[in-house]
Amino acid sequence: MNSFERIWAALNLEEPDRIPTHTINIDGNVADKILGKPEKTAFDVFDEMEQKYPDEWVEKINQILDDIEISVFAKTVRAGYELGFDGVGIQYIPFILESQTEMTDIFGKRHKVRNIDGNPYPDYYGGYIKNREDWEAYPKPDLKEEYRRAKKFYKGVLRKIRDIKDDICIFAQNALTSVFPPVWQGMGMTNFVRALKNDPKLIEERFRYTTDFVLTVFKAYSDCDAKIFLEGGDIAHSGGPMINPKYFNKYLLPCYQEVAEAIHDWGGKYILHTDGDITSLLDFIVESGFDGLQCLEPPLVDPYLVKKKIGDKLCLSGNIDTRHILVKAQKNEVIQAVKEAIKAMGSGGGFMLSPANFHPEMSVERLKWMIEATLEYGKYPLQI
Repeated sequence: MNSFERIWAALNLEEPDRIPTHTINIDGNVADKILGKPEKTAFDVFDEMEQKYPDEWVEKINQILDDIEISVFAKTVRAGYELGFDGVGIQYIPFILESQTEMTDIFGKRHKVRNIDGNPYPDYYGGYIKNREDWEAYPKPDLKEEYRRAKKFYKGVLRKIRDIKDDICIFAQNALTSVFPPVWQGMGMTNFVRALKNDPKLIEERFRYTTDFVLTVFKAYSDCDAKIFLEGGDIAHSGGPMINPKYFNKYLLPCYQEVAEAIHDWGGKYILHTDGDITSLLDFIVESGFDGLQCLEPPLVDPYLVKKKIGDKLCLSGNIDTRHILVKAQKNEVIQAVKEAIKAMGSGGGFMLSPANFHPEMSVERLKWMIEATLEYGKYPLQI
């Protein structure tokens, strides 16, 4: 089996030749450790443009951000290939740079921009849209233009990795542009919760907006032959659902179902990535129409319980810890974590092994240990 066939079998709840490995993304800083640092980083480009165009450099950078994203994500796919992953996620992100330390996006989210060895890293910290007046005044994108940009992005990444594209599976995802988080993050949680009670029409409009954007960019990816789509929005934290589940049922469920139906009509599969304790939301996730569930964050989620409850309905993916195991653990700890994940969720197929999440402090050596252990212990029929 090649990587796509292996992952597709798992998503069909079947046993492939072995358990596939994938990651929702690879941070640019980690990719540089795998491939070597480029001659010119993104922040080198920012500095050059600021010196050359002191009065209009931000505008000129925004004109080439799409090309920068193509290069960055092509680099991360190649890094994933070098590590031995079966799949790696990529996504077009409609960021708008405001300065070297600030950026926003079309949803009104605000991010501090950290410079990590030349790679931009966005840290969310608030939203521009506090109320209906802000929402009505906020500029809305042309979705036809967003489709064009997303298609250009996806094709651009494929072009840069054409020598390896048949040997690694791309997950088309929307981690920073998904259905749920941009709604509340563009407002800030306090304003979002207030609007849930006082202005439900605003919440409906915001969810319609994010859903239309997701459908637009996912259709662009599908038109480039993407088959696997990952919804990248957290719906839980360490204490459980991020908001009262009744609001998920009212607002989020129909949006997820609409996207799932479209993806299935295109012949694709739909995976949800979410951090946090999602134990009480398992039935909701199944009802939403997802084909897979990724993260299963340890120690918040019991993988044995999840496998027992929905393992015959969803492909499970995870759940290697990214706080200790893939950052500073000993090799035997990494191997044991892989064996435990396989034991909990690998039986009968329908399982993919992956880091629960990804961040700049991940250890390349420990990622290699994780993949090597999966190759050794993840062959079907399982011997664990």
